[in-house]
Amino acid sequence: MFNSILVSLDGSSFAECALQMGLAISRVTNADLHLATVHEPVPSFSYDEWESAAWDWSAEYIQRVQADAEAHAGGEIDGWVGSGRVVDCLQLRAREVAADLVVMATHGRGAFTRAWLGSTADAFVREADQPVLLIRPEEGERPDLGADADFKRILVPLDGSTLAESELDLAKGVARLFGAELLLVRVVSYPVEIASPYLPHTVQMNQQIVDDAKSIAQKYLEDISERLEAEGVAARIFVDVDAQPGNAIAQLAADESADLIVMATHGRSGLQRALLGSTTDKVIRSVHIPMLVRRPKGE
Repeated sequence: MFNSILVSLDGSSFAECALQMGLAISRVTNADLHLATVHEPVPSFSYDEWESAAWDWSAEYIQRVQADAEAHAGGEIDGWVGSGRVVDCLQLRAREVAADLVVMATHGRGAFTRAWLGSTADAFVREADQPVLLIRPEEGERPDLGADADFKRILVPLDGSTLAESELDLAKGVARLFGAELLLVRVVSYPVEIASPYLPHTVQMNQQIVDDAKSIAQKYLEDISERLEAEGVAARIFVDVDAQPGNAIAQLAADESADLIVMATHGRSGLQRALLGSTTDKVIRSVHIPMLVRRPKGE
């Protein structure tokens, strides 16, 4: 399923938790692993010695990490140092190695660098052509390069759109790799509030709208679950009601002890971003389990 994995590093042990996950997936898939860090040039008014020291440190760092990781990789492993805008450099490297998965932590701070992985992850996800696995370790957590990934329950939010369903194949592939079950969830939003003490029947109308939407969502998920079961993929379904889908998804992930969330996201930003895109943003910022996100083709 994955043949070439790019892991983004910034010199911090926090970011190296992404390496732990990349190695674990590499061992399951025998994928080649490509380690990448980016040297951001310091301002022109800085001393030349600072620039040289930062570049040398980056090169030594990636060599050391590669040497530490070699014994734990399932395929070939190499290291690379780029220089320039971080997102551009990572995109370039991803294309060079034909990466079909990128793994990165959601933030980190490395020596001689600013804290860039948080903003970089956000920007990279919006522009990436590959699935991006976001790791959000606890502060102070250190990587265990020999630890295996333990994906047993994979949460897949669906909203009835082809955009959301485009991630089912990705989720199915991961489920088969790790023998996991899929947790399919659809969140029904509350209708626009029209209830009034002077119009008591509108309360009942709102409830009927919610009940009808829940019934439709239940049938929708049951149909998908049946198709998955026929393909040999175990699935359970959940219908929830919440004005904020992101909150409901994050809460269900906690309640069901999900190990991974797979979601689609839009590349657009600001007011043009669709509901699923903003919901994905909310979930990314609300959970501490890995999230596998992908920008649909053509976005």
